[in-house]
Amino acid sequence: MNNFVGIGKIVETSVNGRVLKFTFAIKQEKPCYVPCLLFDPDDKVKEFVNQLQTSEQTISLQGRISSYDFEYQGRTIRKIEIVTYAGSIKTI
Repeated sequence: MNNFVGIGKIVETSVNGRVLKFTFAIKQEKPCYVPCLLFDPDDKVKEFVNQLQTSEQTISLQGRISSYDFEYQGRTIRKIEIVTYAGSIKTI
């Protein structure tokens, strides 16, 4: 099953057209920063995510893992992102 469930904080957000991108920080011995995407969010969801970033609240979220490869300067790079489900973002 291709499912991600995590607990952490949103540390960075950006909107590019119909895609909301954000970085999800999972606190461990060494923090893990996970790139996340949210497709076609409404204004209420965008505002909620931005509020979570500024308030630094701990949240849980769910999504599916998306990975793809691309060529960069003769090397194959693998990119992994979480495609987040809007209704799954909850404060803890």
